[in-house]
Amino acid sequence: MSARGSASAALGAMTAGLLVDNAVAAPSKAVASEPLAEIDLALARLAVGAEILAVEFYTEAIAAKQFSGDAIKYFKRALFNEQEHLAAMSQVLSGAGQTPSTADDFTITFPKGTFDSRGSIAKFGVALETAFVGAYLGAVDSAAASDLKTTAARIAASEAQHLSVFSDRAANRPVGISFPAPIDYATVSDLLDAYLS
Repeated sequence: MSARGSASAALGAMTAGLLVDNAVAAPSKAVASEPLAEIDLALARLAVGAEILAVEFYTEAIAAKQFSGDAIKYFKRALFNEQEHLAAMSQVLSGAGQTPSTADDFTITFPKGTFDSRGSIAKFGVALETAFVGAYLGAVDSAAASDLKTTAARIAASEAQHLSVFSDRAANRPVGISFPAPIDYATVSDLLDAYLS
């Protein structure tokens, strides 16, 4: 086998290993190993709210029965991801002696017609997941605790996958921009206020 062939085989084996490992990767370490600053607690509370919204969105998108086949499988996997994100960010707060919010603490309101068609679900999914990617990138920028930065970065990567699914459905463009923009805490808070009360 040539050097090029060996390198190609090694890369293929490594990629296959990463895909398998990624499918069963351990959840992010959710309890910080260092005391959390006030900004970290605020970011974690904001993330819990965002994840509660995400869980409800995917639950309603699935229940709307507008999609089938692979799309529903993707939505169910995304719902599972969001539930794990919610659990991880709730653990951050619990580990710091805080009581995380639950869905019962909010009234969740989606724009009229959000779940009426494939197009409306996909369009709202793009908007929501774009905000989530930006929110977690903003948390990577703003968080003081390195554990929280790592958790936020891992969740941002997952949210980017969700965004890709909706971008494909909404505009046949699964691969997006090279540098998604971080969104600051105040902007994310304002955005969530439109849906959570």
